[in-house]
Amino acid sequence: MRNGKKGQAALEYLVTYGWAILAIVIVAAILWYFGIFNPSKYAGSKQSGGFATATVIDYTTTGANTVNIRFGNSAGTSITSVVATIDGIATACATSVAANAQYTCTLANATFVTGDELPVVLNYTSGLSGLPHSETGFVKALTG
Repeated sequence: MRNGKKGQAALEYLVTYGWAILAIVIVAAILWYFGIFNPSKYAGSKQSGGFATATVIDYTTTGANTVNIRFGNSAGTSITSVVATIDGIATACATSVAANAQYTCTLANATFVTGDELPVVLNYTSGLSGLPHSETGFVKALTG
């Protein structure tokens, strides 16, 4: 007789709270369908990152496979011999950049389409230590 009462209590629990769980699942499915959980929906069209001592101030990409990137020197010291590489094509950006100064890199003949994340390798020499450094970051192609 006792097992029957336990079964009844379990059934009452499921009936009572099962509707709430079902409602939560339905609401979550509706939100997922409308893209609420898609982070790219809220991201801006210009996306970049990954650099430790360089800040991407602005950039443009053109249909002629050219990328122009405006960097800011966040290393805290001057840097020299700045070279940027995309798709194995290296371009000298600046010979010397003061601390907190900006510089522009123009990379031509890169191959990309709209929405591609373009890996950018930035090589430079620290003005303080004289040691070479390499950083890898990305910019997202706007046009292609």
